[in-house]
Amino acid sequence: MEPAPLFQSRIPGAGPRSPQTTQVRMLDGLSFKQAFATLIIALTVGLLTSAYELQNDYRNMHEQVRHDMAADLNLVRGLAVEAAYQLSAELAGEVVGGLHQNPMVLEVTLTDNYGGELGKEKRAAVSTPFPALAERLFGDVAAHARALETRNPNGSSTSVGSLELHLDSAGLLNAWLSRAAAAVWSGVARAVLVCALVVAVFYILITKPLLRITAAIGRVDTTHPGAFLIDLPRGHQRDELGLLVGTVNGMLGESQHGLDDRDSAQNELAALARDLERRVAERTHELAREKEGVERALAQLNLANTELEKANRDINDGIRYASRIQTALLPDQGALSGVVDELAVGWQPLDMVGGDYYWAGSFDSMGVIAVMDCTGHGVPGAFMTAVVASSFSRILHHHGHEDPAEMLTQLNRLVKTALRQDRDSAVSNDGLDAAICVIDRAKATLTFAGANLPLLVAENGGLRQVRGDRMSLGYLDSPEDYRFSAHSMSITPGSAFYLYTDGVTDQVGGDNNRLFGRRRLQEVLAEMGTRPVTEQMDALFQQLSQWRGEQRRRDDMTFVAFRPLSAEA
Repeated sequence: MEPAPLFQSRIPGAGPRSPQTTQVRMLDGLSFKQAFATLIIALTVGLLTSAYELQNDYRNMHEQVRHDMAADLNLVRGLAVEAAYQLSAELAGEVVGGLHQNPMVLEVTLTDNYGGELGKEKRAAVSTPFPALAERLFGDVAAHARALETRNPNGSSTSVGSLELHLDSAGLLNAWLSRAAAAVWSGVARAVLVCALVVAVFYILITKPLLRITAAIGRVDTTHPGAFLIDLPRGHQRDELGLLVGTVNGMLGESQHGLDDRDSAQNELAALARDLERRVAERTHELAREKEGVERALAQLNLANTELEKANRDINDGIRYASRIQTALLPDQGALSGVVDELAVGWQPLDMVGGDYYWAGSFDSMGVIAVMDCTGHGVPGAFMTAVVASSFSRILHHHGHEDPAEMLTQLNRLVKTALRQDRDSAVSNDGLDAAICVIDRAKATLTFAGANLPLLVAENGGLRQVRGDRMSLGYLDSPEDYRFSAHSMSITPGSAFYLYTDGVTDQVGGDNNRLFGRRRLQEVLAEMGTRPVTEQMDALFQQLSQWRGEQRRRDDMTFVAFRPLSAEA
């Protein structure tokens, strides 16, 4: 049997002489949907709240049991010690009997230090349908014990026995489940009550007035819509139903006005079409004149583009020539012959020229290897490398080549002087990071000093990092008298050393567009520690390319790897 309809209305547009009605089933009505949605939300919120309360109640009960048992054991401890010390079964009986008064206590035993039972009370465990759950929830607080000790005159303690107490975990579970059931039923009752009140209010305030508005809309005659305006339900002048009635009445009035103005609009449309044709003709004539102007502008643009291409070729030729000059400033990789067994250098500027610079050379049994990362890249960075190369050459020939820390100090001073950044009126603030290694083959030692660049050392199957000073060179805020630290180390046979600029570690890529990073660089080098350094460098650059993927490199990149010759070679 179909449920009774909530309302009947005439379908709009059917006209006053063709009444057609539509029916809304009770299960499809707004009141039922509101009741169902409210009940689900209220039950969900109530159950979640009950679950949270049950969890808190369990924790509180758990902690209360532990606290109460500790308090009870501490309360009877003195009497229990006395009973165990005197081996008094009477006193022991009073202790265990008092503790056994608690209905949750399953068994109490007081023993002397020889293992004999002075007192014991025990009752049968309470039955529960969830024994495993009882043990899981309350098993950790079921057993309690206290060692019974007496204090000797010399301050030491002597054990006289022990007091053990076992709680009924099933009884604890039953008590907690009773409280849980009460909390759940209370939450359900609150949810049902809230649902009933919300549905009643919703029906009175919304559903009932909406049914009246719908019925009134069904009586509208589409041939004269302006004569069937909707009466606004009382008390809804400023809410959504009032807005709905106002909107519908406005639509009905506008529909009537539209029917009246239809013929006038058609005439205006025809006049507009004629005016549009006239404007199109005028615009076509204007476009013809504009086309001539555009053609002249294109001719001028082509001429300017030709001049721009010529200027661009001149600039590129200059940069390529600068690249040849910068490459000529770099040392020959054979300059360390007789000092290193293997040497691999990867120098990759971001553009045709760059701001990275490296130097390698030997002085009798000593060799110097330096890597430097100047401010910027491209042409500005290349100019900085020229300044740095000149300054470093001066240091090697006038200040010696034995102490890399002194080299950094002198390089800091010379760069500040060359760029006039040693005075308050300086107009620039440029500098560099650097790392220098001095190899003494006769002593089989390597001395390192760094300015914001580290040294990686691979030896004895491991890889470690030697940090440089946290200070850059040449900048306005780089103290001219700053003394850098030197790190000396013995060269073990087969050990390898790596210098690099931050263009290696700062490459962005991977699944989350992250930096390659120093940790990942060390992992890659550690996996290839026994391979020739040239193969290590090629494998590293291949992994960097895979890491970047479609990302463009963002900085110059320099990587130097070498194995010094041993003293016996």
